[in-house]
Amino acid sequence: MPYKVINDFTDTKTKTLYEKGDIYPLQGLEETPERISELQAVHPKYKRAFLAPEPLEKEPSADKGDEPVDEIKPAVYTDEQLEGLGTKALKGLLDEKNISYKASATKPELIKLYKGE
Repeated sequence: MPYKVINDFTDTKTKTLYEKGDIYPLQGLEETPERISELQAVHPKYKRAFLAPEPLEKEPSADKGDEPVDEIKPAVYTDEQLEGLGTKALKGLLDEKNISYKASATKPELIKLYKGE
């Protein structure tokens, strides 16, 4: 199943660069559930997750090019995954949900807003 990339990374197995918004794995390739879980967890060195916690609802169409965003199922992030995101990514999540925030908001404040606290 394909997943949305939420933070840039280079796949150590295929040496492929994945950028935020890309689909993982590349079309035609399959990945083990263990590898998917590894990329969804907050990496101990980089302090962030690389894949969304939920798979895409549908396989991306080859003729759609760079438009997979419309096919993404809304993700529910765990506390650990939210902590692994940077403030820019958190602000992006809030923007997607039309939740307003102060430009100077701290990471903990942004997480509370996202969680509705």
